[in-house]
Order: sequence, then C-alpha cells, then structure tokens
Amino acid sequence: MNNRSDDRKIPLGIFGKPYGIKGYIYLKYYGDNQENIKRFDGLYIEEHLNLEIEDVLIRNNKLSVKLKGIEDRNGAELLRDKEVYILEEQLPSLKKGEYYWYQLETLKVINEQNEFLGIIDHIMPTGANDVLVVKPFEGSIDNVERLIPFLKKEVITKVELLDKRVYVKWPKDY
Repeated sequence: MNNRSDDRKIPLGIFGKPYGIKGYIYLKYYGDNQENIKRFDGLYIEEHLNLEIEDVLIRNNKLSVKLKGIEDRNGAELLRDKEVYILEEQLPSLKKGEYYWYQLETLKVINEQNEFLGIIDHIMPTGANDVLVVKPFEGSIDNVERLIPFLKKEVITKVELLDKRVYVKWPKDY
C-alpha cells in the first residue's frame, strides 16, 4: 500500500535511560533489525519535535543513539520514556505480500465460514511467528479475544488493505 501521507507519524520505538555521559540514550526499537535506525533522517517525539540522529551504537544487542543538540546525560534524561516516531513517508517500500504492523491494526478478521471474528488490536512478536491479537468488536460473532498466528498460507489466506479485511483459516471455536 503506497497511499502515504506527508505527516502521519508511525511509532518506531521508545527511549529508555541515558547511556554514558555524552548524550547517548537507549532506544527500544520496535523493528526487527536495529541497523535500520540508520536509514531515518529525523525522529519525532510528541507532535512537533524533529530530532536528527548524529550517531548509533549497537552493543550486546542494545541500541543507543546520539541526537544532535543533546550533549550530555541530563539532556538525554529529558527524553526518557518518550515514544519515538518517524514520518510514514520515510518508511521503505515493501514487496508485494509484505505489510507493516500498523497497516494491519484495526482490520476486520473474517474466517472461511464468513464469520466476523473481530478486529486486529495489535500484533505480538513471539520469536517463532507474529501473532494477531483479535478483539471483539461491534458486529463480531462473540465477545472472545483470539490469538491468531500470522502464518501466510497456513492461517492467513488473504490480506486486503483497501477493504480493511484479513481472511483466515480459523474456526470460531479455536
């Protein structure tokens, strides 16, 4: 899906505690590959702040970043626990059949029996495969929350972003 706005902000991670005394701060990155942080020109915090990445450190599978204008531990501390965003237009294009998690959230989930199971609330990484957390919604067949593995072909039969639907091989009594 390439309908991208110029100003829609996509969550990228959340800042943790400062790292060292030179303005670095840990970043809990939501993506799979921490190296990808180097691709982004600017980060946003809250609705208005555009921060430029000056340096990136990855040590022991922990990511920390140095932002321009943040010169010491005290400056980094002000960013602690703040969510970090990028502009949607900064996201790299995906291959056919690939989706960003945020694109799947709020889509309706329909099974092979044409039953509306609910909407995708969020996606959980489990290591083996991602899992759709499907919550009941107005018009769904019951009030059951479902955890549905995101396994293409085995469980997910079709994703229609424009129609806001995901079709699954998942009986209502699972």
